[in-house]
Amino acid sequence: MKLRIDTLFGRMALLIAAVLVISHFSWLAILRMDRRQQQIDYSVEQMVFQLQSIERALDAKPPMPLPSLVEVADAAEADERAAAPQGGRPRRLVEQFVRRLPEGTQIRLEEDPTPRLWIKLPTRGRWIAMPILFVHNPPPDNRLVPGVVLVVGVAILFALLVAWQIQRPVRDMAEAAERLSRQHVVTPLRERGPHELRQLIERFNRMVADLARIDQERNTMLAGIAHDLKTPLARLRLRAEMLADPRAAGGVTRDVDAMAAIVEQFLSFAQSSEPTARPVPVDRRIGELALSLQEQDRTVVLELAAGDGFRMIATQLDRIVGNLVDNAYAYGAPPVYVATSRTQDGWRLTVEDQGPGIPEESMERVTLPFVRLDPARGGNAHSGLGLAIVDRLVRQAGGRLTIENRPEGGLRVEMVFPFAAMAQAA
Repeated sequence: MKLRIDTLFGRMALLIAAVLVISHFSWLAILRMDRRQQQIDYSVEQMVFQLQSIERALDAKPPMPLPSLVEVADAAEADERAAAPQGGRPRRLVEQFVRRLPEGTQIRLEEDPTPRLWIKLPTRGRWIAMPILFVHNPPPDNRLVPGVVLVVGVAILFALLVAWQIQRPVRDMAEAAERLSRQHVVTPLRERGPHELRQLIERFNRMVADLARIDQERNTMLAGIAHDLKTPLARLRLRAEMLADPRAAGGVTRDVDAMAAIVEQFLSFAQSSEPTARPVPVDRRIGELALSLQEQDRTVVLELAAGDGFRMIATQLDRIVGNLVDNAYAYGAPPVYVATSRTQDGWRLTVEDQGPGIPEESMERVTLPFVRLDPARGGNAHSGLGLAIVDRLVRQAGGRLTIENRPEGGLRVEMVFPFAAMAQAA
């Protein structure tokens, strides 16, 4: 799986790796600095011991011989051959060495040919020259680096495993939310992870259950209303046919047909279960729908260029195109254009009409159930469920719906179905 830095796991992995690398190599740098300080401390101890040994040799009766690099001279020779320390590593060593000497001690540094310190103790009249001792321990830094890298690598692997386990519930909940947005059935998620994540998952499951219950109650109510209205409508149609006045009978029949169409919309909206039929080629199915609509004196201009790869459930496609064409003829003006194409984002299905369009301030409300934009978009046999049904079906199929007014006039309804969602449905 490709690691993305903008995901929760990607950012946790980056943070963990950065913290471990910085902490371990900071510890390695501190260890190096501490080793340098230890070397200076050891050097100072050796030089103090050397000076004490020289003093004992000078005070012995008779005086003991001194090593070749140790010398005793007067002030003129010391000033000629040595100078005050200027800087660098010897300066740090000299500073710590001076702190161990009696107050009032004078120090000179001779760098060539062999680095030596000239020391004038307050208790002695002459200068003592002694070599500077640098303690050089074998540096273990190069041998430590592979070990540090190994420890960091193992720590990162275990930390990434823990981070992966932590982010899995979040990823599962995101996928469940995506299914919920498409009106798909969402099974309860397993509560796992830290306390806060378990709380979040428990409340998410409760929210999904509440939404499913509310949706079921609404659909049951709509289906019940629609079912109960069918029998009175049938009786009204029968009584209309028995009227002696043809004009009155025709008016009653038209009202009954309008009410029957509203009842059918109620039933369509209440049918929210996922279809299980096999997908069919969209272009071919729309061609068949166009022939059927032509028999109802509804001409549809087709521009089908998606190909056989674009497939949808036949009942879903029929209800989507049927509702949009009905709305176009009820509220817009012919001709109605239906087009399909393949884009970079996915398969595209477009329905356009030549009517007055929708007011911009009402554009966000038109997909809500039972919303009718009177008087501009009012009409008989419509309950404000057409676009709500289309929006639900498009989301069930994994697509997204866009509604906009055409610059030249009319309404444009565009549906884009990503390739991944369509492949999963197939």
